Amino acid sequence: MIKSLKKRKIFVSAPMEFLPMLKEQISKVFEVTFAYGAEKEDVEGLLRSNRFEAWLVSPCPKYVIDVEMLSLCPTLKIIATPSTGSNHIMTAEVKKTLGLKIFTLKGTSVVENIFASSEFTFNLLISVIRKTPYAFESVKKGKWRETEYKFRGRELNGLTLGIIGFGRIGSNLAKYSLAFGMKIVAYDPYVKIKDDKVYQVKKIDDLVSKVDAIAICVHLNEETYKMINNTLFSKMKDGVYFINTSRGDVIDEKALVKNLENGKILAAGLDVISDEFTSLKDEHPLIKYAKKNNNLIITPHIAGLTYDSEEKAQTAAYIAIKNFLTNK
Repeated sequence: MIKSLKKRKIFVSAPMEFLPMLKEQISKVFEVTFAYGAEKEDVEGLLRSNRFEAWLVSPCPKYVIDVEMLSLCPTLKIIATPSTGSNHIMTAEVKKTLGLKIFTLKGTSVVENIFASSEFTFNLLISVIRKTPYAFESVKKGKWRETEYKFRGRELNGLTLGIIGFGRIGSNLAKYSLAFGMKIVAYDPYVKIKDDKVYQVKKIDDLVSKVDAIAICVHLNEETYKMINNTLFSKMKDGVYFINTSRGDVIDEKALVKNLENGKILAAGLDVISDEFTSLKDEHPLIKYAKKNNNLIITPHIAGLTYDSEEKAQTAAYIAIKNFLTNK
């Protein structure tokens, strides 16, 4: 079977430079082109000039993968992304127009053993509450405790955390937070929570009005698009902490800025923003706000960025491609 696959071409734009064993494994089975970090024009050139049957894409490319791009390579049969989210792919349009198979990690068993995003969400929660990044920036400027009033935070123990979306990341976050003495309130209409230490509410309004901190852990879809809007912000407790590591489009970002400015949200931590595919990051309203204020931490979509999680995710995406092309 390996001999017959050798002539089949696949394209890999996911990062592999730190996974030499996986890279070697793929190269033994397929004729593969690696192009991590390639610009959109270069990717289009490769698609146009090769008869790829599969594409293992980067989970965070600089461009959106759409029908126009994929049409450049009519031999493509499957796209696999080593991520649960797929907003970097125009999934519905691609499936309808081109009939391509699209593989994501969502709903697969492999994600149950990936903890990077869950751990990072908890890390971001602590960083926001304890103002860690700002304290470090102060030290780099040669200051010490003379500005301590700027960095005074809260103990997690005793605070109530509201988790919106109780899937893998939300449930893991609850475990970590409970271990630190936090109280947990959760909202997820599609999950019946069995943990008696987690108080589940039926309405999202009942969560936001009760908690000291809120973490958004939902998948982006039509139902969750801008679900966190100004109406919902207005129902939150004054001085709430706000965390989002899901997708930027889950939030009405103009409303977020407004509520950071008026103090409704004391501080926020984001690993995602809307329109991450644009090169004009300096013009993004959230980044512009964060440059001038010390109550918004933004990281560049790195929640899943660990050697461990990426190896698991990219191996799963590769196996999905191999199985699909061999009809397993």
